[in-house]
Amino acid sequence: MFRIPSFYQFETTFEDAKTTITNYGRGDFLEGMEAMNRVWEEHCASGNDDDDFYEWYEAEVNAYNKVFESMSPLFFNKEVA
Repeated sequence: MFRIPSFYQFETTFEDAKTTITNYGRGDFLEGMEAMNRVWEEHCASGNDDDDFYEWYEAEVNAYNKVFESMSPLFFNKEVA
């Protein structure tokens, strides 16, 4: 998940988030999620200011977090055996 500064945070529905991520992935939901990870890694390697990143990708990072938060229970077991 992204640690979004409060100035750039907003609430979104899962359906709107899914649409945003799918559009970012050019019609491919998973590619949209992976593309956001790649863009963040490229940003980190560039040494640019994080505010610039969040300004440009405000909708996408909020959508990514909503999707990740909504789907993580499917992949991560919170109970330890």
